[in-house]
Amino acid sequence: MNAAVKRKIVVGAAVRYEVERSMPKYTGIGEATVVDLSPDGIPYVPVLGESHYTRANTAQNQRHVHPGMVEILLCCRGRGISIDCGDRIHPFPPGTVMVMQPGTPHILRPYPKSLVTRWIWFRLPKANVALPGFTKAQTRWLAGRIRALPEAFPASKDLVQSFRRIWTLHREVPRKAPERRLVMKEAVMRLLMDVLGAAETEHGITDDARLSSVLDEVRRDCARNWTLEELAQRAAMSVPKLTDCVRRVTGLPPHQFLVACRMEKAKEALSGTELGVGAIANSLGIATAQHFATLFRRETGMSPRVWRARHRKAEDK
Repeated sequence: MNAAVKRKIVVGAAVRYEVERSMPKYTGIGEATVVDLSPDGIPYVPVLGESHYTRANTAQNQRHVHPGMVEILLCCRGRGISIDCGDRIHPFPPGTVMVMQPGTPHILRPYPKSLVTRWIWFRLPKANVALPGFTKAQTRWLAGRIRALPEAFPASKDLVQSFRRIWTLHREVPRKAPERRLVMKEAVMRLLMDVLGAAETEHGITDDARLSSVLDEVRRDCARNWTLEELAQRAAMSVPKLTDCVRRVTGLPPHQFLVACRMEKAKEALSGTELGVGAIANSLGIATAQHFATLFRRETGMSPRVWRARHRKAEDK
């Protein structure tokens, strides 16, 4: 086995992958396929990943970093997704690209049923070392552009198609076919160029300061019974415009965004306190423990008590 080829480990219904030796570990990612493109003569893309969840994943993953790697992640489908970088949380609605630079701690949350993502890692070259098939000048240009990518921007149609195409080629072109390395290298370059093009064209996700402030306030005080009219007034928008903007930024309409914030607070309370389900429901502004349990099961696929027991059992291991 190649020194950097993936190792596949089956644990129950989940599949974990670890890239061997010097590569960072990529574990606990659930229903995903992760491949190494080094055997195709592309060592600077050691990870090409694709996930398609058929059920909510409740694994308690931790923030992680990828030393020496830039991770480029596309959300194809998913509700209420965000990327937690510790000091900030980025909404991650479908059609969005997130770029994680080396050393940036991050974790995708939650992992709902029907979540579909695709991603690559780009291995940054060492100083004054050319990538295979590149001159030093070309390497500096490409690496510099990738390091300068914004954290988030909308995906173009070309970029979405490039992600699909590279997976189609990986699966359909025979391993020993003489043209495989050629078409895979071309597909990777097409993908990287489409990433750069999408970032340049869109100039990142619109950063409306008023809307961002309102969303942050809802996250902090999610127990409050926010009304659309109040949120719209704070954001200096009409109710229809606010609804459209919240859906575009978070992937959810305002009420569902509020519920998602409450469920995140509920997880913190379940894992970090001894409060009963009824007390947690009351602290979140939810009328009854039964309604809270219904919302929590819809979000995580299990009851609050089962989620708490599994979480604490995992911590004790």
